[in-house]
Amino acid sequence: MKAFNKNILESLAVGDALGMPTEFMSREKIKKEYGIVDHLIDPKYSLIHKDLKYSQITDDTEQNLYLIETYCTDRKITIQNTVSSLIKWMEQTKAVEHGYIGPSSSRALKRIKEGESPEIAGMGGTTCGAPMRVIAPVLCLYDQSEEGLKKAIFNCTVPTHNTNLAMEAAMCIGFAIKAAIDGYSYDGIMCRAYEGAVTGRASSDYDYVGASCKNKAEILVEQIKKAKSEDEVLDIIYYLNGTTMEANDIASAVLGIFSFAKDDVWKSIKLGASVGGDTDTIAAIAGALSCSYAKKHNIPDAILKTVVFNNNLDLNRYSDLIVHRFGEI
Repeated sequence: MKAFNKNILESLAVGDALGMPTEFMSREKIKKEYGIVDHLIDPKYSLIHKDLKYSQITDDTEQNLYLIETYCTDRKITIQNTVSSLIKWMEQTKAVEHGYIGPSSSRALKRIKEGESPEIAGMGGTTCGAPMRVIAPVLCLYDQSEEGLKKAIFNCTVPTHNTNLAMEAAMCIGFAIKAAIDGYSYDGIMCRAYEGAVTGRASSDYDYVGASCKNKAEILVEQIKKAKSEDEVLDIIYYLNGTTMEANDIASAVLGIFSFAKDDVWKSIKLGASVGGDTDTIAAIAGALSCSYAKKHNIPDAILKTVVFNNNLDLNRYSDLIVHRFGEI
């Protein structure tokens, strides 16, 4: 399982790096200038990340790695160690200065540092940090019960995203990845994703008005079945679903891409980086989900080596932590 864990983390990191330069570009701009993004783009062409390095990862990968180390070291997944890990990440990586910490996380962590309780600080958080970082608790999960899965995702999400919309998206993606790791069929993974969404929506007392990611995904997947090309799939996701940094957009967009690419990890990553909007987060999660389903990835070796080398990623170390501290999945 060590190699499997590493493959998932590699897919996450490559999706993050490939989608970083196109983040918040429109679908029209990406389609005109790049078509389907199948190579690493110099961030000098980015709208918001011109100060980052070529092939650099962002919070999508970094938060998961920090959380994996914390959860494995502590041998538990709690609200408290989630908070301490995220604050450590924010300060050590200078995420605020680099401009790649989301507004919900930035606001909540600031309030927690000022003395507010995590449960209160997280109220109002509706953005992509919720589904983005559930890979960490799912990979580190040692309690295989349904309640254990729910609690792990809740503890990872609530300090910064304590709303029904964000919790729904986090549980949706978390349940999907866990099902994929456990060997469920494609239909089984989608069913578990929707079950997770229902569970998550009921897990927060903060009732924020907005569309359910489950309902959005169900409609999106049906529309994608009719698509005749990758471009058409991306147009459907961008124009029908939306790809803002809101958690419900992210979760449904990821499921839409997964419904089309399934076990083709590189296709999932490329589509995520090409769709427009919050491309790095969509590509990172979609890549990780497809890899969890495929049990391997087909990322071009040159791109993988560039991302790993340029970011000094020792993903063997994190895979070891998961296996040795929590046992094999």
